[in-house]
Amino acid sequence: AVVSTQSTGTGLWSVSDSNATGKWQKLFLYNQGKKVEKNCQAMPLTTALIEGLDTFMSGVIFGNAFVSILNKHSHIPAHCGPTNLRVRCHLGLQVPEGDCSITVSGVSERWANRECLMFDDSFLHSAVNKTESQRIVLIVDLWHPNLTLTEIKIFSELFAVKQ
Repeated sequence: AVVSTQSTGTGLWSVSDSNATGKWQKLFLYNQGKKVEKNCQAMPLTTALIEGLDTFMSGVIFGNAFVSILNKHSHIPAHCGPTNLRVRCHLGLQVPEGDCSITVSGVSERWANRECLMFDDSFLHSAVNKTESQRIVLIVDLWHPNLTLTEIKIFSELFAVKQ
C-alpha cells in the first residue's frame, strides 16, 4: 500500500491551515520544493516513484508532493494555486463512492482509484467529500506540459529553493 491511515498517529501528518470545513490532512514528501526527509523515509517507494518523474518540480518553490486526506463530511473552499507553471496531478488511492469530487473552473469531476486527475491549479478550484469515508489522493506538482525545456530550465533557476 502507498499510504496507511494508521500512520496519522506518528506526528508526520499536518492538518491544513486552510479554512476548510471538516478535516483536511496532508503528509508532505516535498513541501515548496524542499524534501521532507522524515516523511520520505516513511514512504520510500512512493518517494522513489515521484523522484523518478522527469516532470516533477523538485527543488522549485512551486513543487509539492503530498498525500492528501479529505475526511468524511469535509469541504475545501474555492482557491487558486500561485502559478500556471505547473499542473497538479491527483492519483486516487482511496476514493469513496458517492458525493466526493473536485470542481475546477465550474467543472466537477470525481476522483477514481488508481487513476490520475490533472488540472492547472491556478484556476479556481474546490473539493468536497460528503461521504462516510476518507478520500485519499497522492498530489504531485508537475511542470506545465506547454513549457519548453528551455523555459523549464530558466524557471528552475529563477524559482529555485534557497538552501
